[in-house]
Amino acid sequence: MRPMALLILALLIAAGLLCGPQWLNPLQLTAFQQQLIVDLRLPRVLFAALIGAMLGLSGSIYQLTLKNPLADSFTTGAASSSALGAVVAIAVGVNGYWVSLCAFVAGLFGLLSVYHMAQDRGQINPVTMILAGVVMNIVASAVISFTKYFYEDSLTAIVYWLMGGIFMVSWDRLAVCALVLSLSAFYFHRRSTALNLLALDEASAQSLGVNVHRLRTLAFVLSTLLVSIAVSFAGIIGFVGLIVPHVARSLFGSDMKHNLFYSTVMGAGLLVIADGASRSIIPGGAELPVGILTALVGGSFFFYLLKTRRRSLWNG
Repeated sequence: MRPMALLILALLIAAGLLCGPQWLNPLQLTAFQQQLIVDLRLPRVLFAALIGAMLGLSGSIYQLTLKNPLADSFTTGAASSSALGAVVAIAVGVNGYWVSLCAFVAGLFGLLSVYHMAQDRGQINPVTMILAGVVMNIVASAVISFTKYFYEDSLTAIVYWLMGGIFMVSWDRLAVCALVLSLSAFYFHRRSTALNLLALDEASAQSLGVNVHRLRTLAFVLSTLLVSIAVSFAGIIGFVGLIVPHVARSLFGSDMKHNLFYSTVMGAGLLVIADGASRSIIPGGAELPVGILTALVGGSFFFYLLKTRRRSLWNG
């Protein structure tokens, strides 16, 4: 199944290179169209795939380590906190990778705050975790609204960025995303057995030699790093980290050796499709922010999953 999943992802990437305001015929490409694919569409489609993979992988880790099917970058407060850090950085005129650094620091602070509030005698209360994440989202949204009100000169850029989209694409950003994703995926793959034990029972995992506190802390840090980089580069793109792990779990089971892989690949494929649709759905060359599409389509699809496969979404 894994080669088939990679083949489907490759076909989606190839289709993403051809779709857009001007659909291209792969058998009749002019020199200008070939240059268009190499210089513009190729880095954009690859960037969309990497961002989707990062969100899908982080969502899978959040749901497992918190043992909560509603956990993702938004319900844990990581995305909103990262967005807050990035928005403040943009408003005060910070550029480049400092925006990503601000997003990471703010996202990690927000997640650790929510995690600390959800702890009770060393155990995480899932309900408290979600409530704390909701409160963090409200506080972050309030500060973002104040920032938009106070920094009127940056209002247009902030609002457009908050909608989420594959706007600021460059090869160096691609390299950063690929490096962080590769290292995180490698670590989680090596620790997949320990993650399976952690999902079943913390006491059993501890007795079998798993350092639960260290594993969970590293999982949180790496997941927040993935989310913060994705948010700082592409804005807020919702529902990918929530839906994709559920779909992967319902189709391929709860074993993290499979769930991590398929969550990553399916997240990449989902955002490639959404980005291609955002470039093609409005005639005349106008582009719809991809975050709007993922929220509309993702929310509707998640309702469908809840209706038809509610029992297999979490238990596999």
